Amino acid sequence: MLDHAYLALSTIGIDIASIAASGVIVALAYLVYGMTGFGSSIVAIPMLTQLIPLKTATPVMLILDLMAGLLVGIRNLKDVQTSELRKIGPWLCIGLVLGVTVLVSAPEKPLELILGVCLLVYSTWRILSTGEFRALGAGWALPLGLGGGCLTAVFGTGGPVYTIYLAGRLRDADQRRATISTLITATAVARLFLFSASGLYKNPVVLPLAGWLLPCGALGLATGALLRTRVPAARVSTLLWSVLILAGANLIIRSSIGMLA
Repeated sequence: MLDHAYLALSTIGIDIASIAASGVIVALAYLVYGMTGFGSSIVAIPMLTQLIPLKTATPVMLILDLMAGLLVGIRNLKDVQTSELRKIGPWLCIGLVLGVTVLVSAPEKPLELILGVCLLVYSTWRILSTGEFRALGAGWALPLGLGGGCLTAVFGTGGPVYTIYLAGRLRDADQRRATISTLITATAVARLFLFSASGLYKNPVVLPLAGWLLPCGALGLATGALLRTRVPAARVSTLLWSVLILAGANLIIRSSIGMLA
């Protein structure tokens, strides 16, 4: 299986060092997921795109996220606020369709630039945020749903946008976590159908790479679950956002140079 994966990956110029580095990145991403309950794609995608094409990294991470969702399961369904899902859901679906269209048709470097900017802005905001509750009106469902859907489809990183919306709508932490988890899982299933329909899974590299990275992600997830009660979540979050600021800045520089070349 690993030999087959390596042969498939080598056909598009992904060497063994990049494959190994991808495994480390995915393990770290799911370690964060295991400790914090979110962050796998937003950690992995910016770093994976240093090694493999975005149009390979995004569908690969979708497979891994779905597997992680099956392992972890959707908990506390009683806390899910379906009224908020009904508000943001339609706009999110439109955003998903638009995002898949962009992912399939747009050039790689401009997408990487957009990802870098979004990552830099969001990570900086998270570090500076006080964590206080700030109420948002229901009207924010439209722009945040569209934006989150697009980001989810293109980069797999729309979760933070949903978090901004639901954090401003739901004061109760349990309701917020349960609703965000349900929303992310639902969008992952929708993306699977959209990616399949758009031909992204016809890429011969995606499934072998996902097969190689799956045990790496499982190892990270298990390690994160063990460390969850031993390492303060605030410390992990600060380190995470700091690393992502650097990753975002690097993406901006690298994609800008690529566009000018």
